[in-house]
Amino acid sequence: MSAKTVEQQINEYCDQIKSKIARWKYINECGCNDPFWPDGCNMNLVRNHIIYYRGKIEELCMEHDVTLPPEYYLPVPKEVSSKYIAHYNQKERVQRLQQTGTKLVCKRNEYDDYQLSFF
Repeated sequence: MSAKTVEQQINEYCDQIKSKIARWKYINECGCNDPFWPDGCNMNLVRNHIIYYRGKIEELCMEHDVTLPPEYYLPVPKEVSSKYIAHYNQKERVQRLQQTGTKLVCKRNEYDDYQLSFF
């Protein structure tokens, strides 16, 4: 098998960034089904993945003198409260999380598609 070209690697990372931003937005709106962690923890994990892929893109572009792609400049979602939960209608999950002493918050978070990001 042949190794991936730099452009192919960058394109894969760009696709991952777009996918992870869509995932962050989905969890923010609909929540997830993780029985042990609130949605905010999962959203922050997805945020960290975005930061990771941006770093990989920057690394490759600097190393091979390639221009940074537009996806690199997509805004990184803000860090959210680790106690955030999108909906209280998942009764069993909410009860399980509250049994650990976690006080859940339901204040919706925003992602600004037009915010320039340099982080």
